[in-house]
Amino acid sequence: MISPAPRLWPPWITSGMIMLSAGWFRERTLANNIVGSFLTADQLLEASEIEIERALLRYVVEFTSDKLHPMTTCGSVVTGLFGQGGYVYDARIRGAVETRISRAWKALEDANLIEPPDIDNGRNGYRVVANKGRVMDKEVDFEAAKVRSGFTRSMFHRLLPDAAWNAFRNGDYDTAVCEAFRGVESAVRKKSGLTDSDHSTILMTKAFNPENGPLTNMAVPKSRREARRDLFKGALGELRNPKAHGDPTITDTLTAVEEMMTASALLRILDGA
Repeated sequence: MISPAPRLWPPWITSGMIMLSAGWFRERTLANNIVGSFLTADQLLEASEIEIERALLRYVVEFTSDKLHPMTTCGSVVTGLFGQGGYVYDARIRGAVETRISRAWKALEDANLIEPPDIDNGRNGYRVVANKGRVMDKEVDFEAAKVRSGFTRSMFHRLLPDAAWNAFRNGDYDTAVCEAFRGVESAVRKKSGLTDSDHSTILMTKAFNPENGPLTNMAVPKSRREARRDLFKGALGELRNPKAHGDPTITDTLTAVEEMMTASALLRILDGA
């Protein structure tokens, strides 16, 4: 006679309790995938609405892929974010995070990306991924989103336009780079006093003319004056203009960062001009 397999848990623990515990653990583990996109609560609070919505949709897709736990609630997401391996608990910050997550949750509902599984569970706040949401989830590059979350606004020059930063955070790299160099162009025009009729490389050539440019440092050798003119003129011509003319799309996150950092460096140089 074959002996029954030994129990791995006390007799007072039921299979239902085990399933509930597995769901609890899974909820926190997958909620912490959001933490993978926003390493701190402050990063989540600084993120754009679309970034949070994308991360939240990914969470719901992953969590509800388990047939044992095919639905979830907004409240459980927030609880998981401050669970083990999540954000450090602070009542004020938790409240702010809950507000952002709730807003993103509603946006997913309004866009028909998540929906009630049925009438009864729907009344209790449970949601599942709609077919439209699954299609949307497959179209989003979440790895790129995680890379973008590693950069903060403070890493760039203070005059980098909001339009550039917001486009970058949303994954629109062409617009981000183009707007960054438009910011350089605007700053050079404002500081040099040149007219709105001067644009791009022509503006840079006039502003940093080695002989009489309004932003030229006449105290340095001519070779350095020419180098600065060529630096601004070349950067605008090579990096900003092709994007404005519809040339190849930037698909790599770090390429976009490098080009935005170039614009940021030009703005820093302009500070001392």
